[in-house]
Amino acid sequence: MDASNMGKPIFVVTHSRSCSTAFERVFITRRDILSIHHEPFGDPFYYGPEKISPASQRWPSDKITRSGKSHYTYDLVLQNILNDAEIESHKRLFIKDISYHIIPPTHSPNVKPPSLQRHFGPNDPPNPTLLPTPILASFRFVFLIRDPSAAVPSLHRCFLPPLSAKTEDYYLDPAEFGYRELRILFDYLYPSDDKRSTSEVGESDDKPLLIDAEDLLANPSLTISTLCNHVRIPFSPTMLEWPGEEDHDFAFALFEKYAGYHEDALNSTYLRPAAPRPRRSKEGEDAEWKENYGDEAAKHIRTAVDACRNDYEYLRGFRLKISDQY
Repeated sequence: MDASNMGKPIFVVTHSRSCSTAFERVFITRRDILSIHHEPFGDPFYYGPEKISPASQRWPSDKITRSGKSHYTYDLVLQNILNDAEIESHKRLFIKDISYHIIPPTHSPNVKPPSLQRHFGPNDPPNPTLLPTPILASFRFVFLIRDPSAAVPSLHRCFLPPLSAKTEDYYLDPAEFGYRELRILFDYLYPSDDKRSTSEVGESDDKPLLIDAEDLLANPSLTISTLCNHVRIPFSPTMLEWPGEEDHDFAFALFEKYAGYHEDALNSTYLRPAAPRPRRSKEGEDAEWKENYGDEAAKHIRTAVDACRNDYEYLRGFRLKISDQY
């Protein structure tokens, strides 16, 4: 993929329920200069013949068939992305995907999709992802994280009525939170001890760009404009609003493959500052989850939040300090 004078293609990687769809809607408003791909590697991960995800074992028997993507391999998706980049060569590629779609559940660097085997040489250095190293090197990565005390309960809702009628999923799989996979990818791409997010405006590929959803929600304009300066996308305040029918139709077509997971973002028309999430004690959180979801679910959520906490706090230490930028 040719970076040209537009800068490298942008790859936003995140974990589940990180406000990434709202984040993505911001950049959908710039589809005049961006070619948007929404979670493309989720197609071969969940539906394809390479059977990377165990989800198919718990889904209704015809769900994969109905997806129309049972033939999607990682190579096919990669070729589709490259073909689109060539067709829309005047636009910069913008991908948003989930960390565990490109990191195998076993976290083994020896697991590679059969369709991509030809891209990996016997003497290649260890690569924990499912994608070839040269492909990874062609992207400018952006990471988005969210406190698991907010993200995990949000994910849990997707497996309960009424959303479960759309998601057709009823089991919260610990392998699909994505914090550990995000950390694995982060440390692989930025192995240096000196990897604090850069404070210099402009593109600096040796420094990570990591956004905390808490900063995004507290100050969307400053967060997005700061990121745009780093990745060289012209920022406009109009990026934070999408009231038009054309924007909605485009987003609906993009997100419909994961029905039930993107309802809030689909029904939104803007991204504005939100009130800070109330800080609760561990006991306070448990009580709230017990009231909302019942005893057993609250225990399950607590176990998941605690399991994700260390990886989140580690990654948060490298976040872009928005208030320090100007």
